Amino acid sequence: MRKLILISIILFIQVCSAQIVRVEMSPSILLPDDIANCKLVIEVTKETYIEGITFYPPHGLEVKPSSVSGIGLLSPSTSYELHFTIKARESGIHILPIYIRTSNGTVKYYTVVRVEDEMPKVVLDKTTLILNEVNEVGFTISSPIKINNVIVKPLFNANPRIVFIENNRGSLKFEPTKPMKLRFELEFYNGQNHHRVLQEVEVNYIESKGVAINVSPSYSSALIGDVIPVDLEVVNLRGDDIYSVEIGIRVNVSDLISKEKISIPTLKSGGSKLVRFGFCSRDAGYKEIKIDVKYVDELNVEHTEQAVLKLRILNQTALQFSGIEVERRINGLTVVGDICNLGRTKAYNVMIAAIGDGVEKTYYIEYLDPSDFDSFEINLPSVEHLKLIAKWNNELGEEFEIHKDVEIPKVKFEKSQSSSLPLLVSILALVSVLILIVFILRRR
Repeated sequence: MRKLILISIILFIQVCSAQIVRVEMSPSILLPDDIANCKLVIEVTKETYIEGITFYPPHGLEVKPSSVSGIGLLSPSTSYELHFTIKARESGIHILPIYIRTSNGTVKYYTVVRVEDEMPKVVLDKTTLILNEVNEVGFTISSPIKINNVIVKPLFNANPRIVFIENNRGSLKFEPTKPMKLRFELEFYNGQNHHRVLQEVEVNYIESKGVAINVSPSYSSALIGDVIPVDLEVVNLRGDDIYSVEIGIRVNVSDLISKEKISIPTLKSGGSKLVRFGFCSRDAGYKEIKIDVKYVDELNVEHTEQAVLKLRILNQTALQFSGIEVERRINGLTVVGDICNLGRTKAYNVMIAAIGDGVEKTYYIEYLDPSDFDSFEINLPSVEHLKLIAKWNNELGEEFEIHKDVEIPKVKFEKSQSSSLPLLVSILALVSVLILIVFILRRR
């Protein structure tokens, strides 16, 4: 502090005595290897003869021209301007002595040249990024000097590829796939001095929460042909929006679903979409429903999430026959019974057919509620073989059917049984005669 005060006093005395007004320098602060365009302005209050001006640059500065001579006579209230350049070789605060030789003696003047060793740099607003999703990163240009025409080039896959800085601020979007340091190229001007600086920034990474797939069936087991309603919720847990969401539902060949593809144009960050589909199967066993969720992010990078739902199909159809009875009539047969819906969903267009020896008679039921039954009666001519078939459509519109062979009761012939008694008596009489003949022959 004492040194600066002393320099200020010296400068004040010299300026007053030699009428040196100022030294103008652009830019006012330099970086290593920068060149400043300078102007030395001398004003005189009386007639003064100036023989020459000499610069004595310290180590770390280079001045051109280093000296001038033969300036000549200056009239009162006039001024003289000397243009020169200063090149910074080393950082630091340098004092540049300037000697002005006049007819009245030599006047010493000192000017301070400041050369910074700290380069401008990119300062990120956040240093924790999320892997595999779009991160919007804002940043500030921190600089000890006033710079212009600033451009930042991220040396990684970012958007935009070149950021033009306004008011020392900029931003970019970046989707990291693996942890890495961020490298930037900072390009700027200090006055007319062009600089290009490489910078590496250390950041932290956390895993993306991605997209959650919640699958909730109304029940975990069902009968063959019965429909299981399934709720499917897609939740965007990412910090960015996603687009062109395609939900694909895959099942085995023997299985059926109401929807195979579901499209969602946009899903905001933190948003969700709930859809419902139906599932049924034509055979028993453990079933898998595979769900694929594909989407793209703001940078058009495609992502895929998967989920699997397991269900159990029991070895029994949703509709069953019960209480089947066949009665013979004089001119045919009467079949009566119940058709029961053991499933949890409605059965539509229930058609019951009694078929035998080329004869078919039907009974129609518009719909049958779950856990409900309906009685039917079908009259048909006498046949030797009889089969019952029930066909219906489930809530997916798929058709199912069941078969049941029915035993026909035998006919009772009471008159034929009474007429067989004389025949039995005849047979017994014949046997008695034969025994008598054998006895007589043996006596002889």
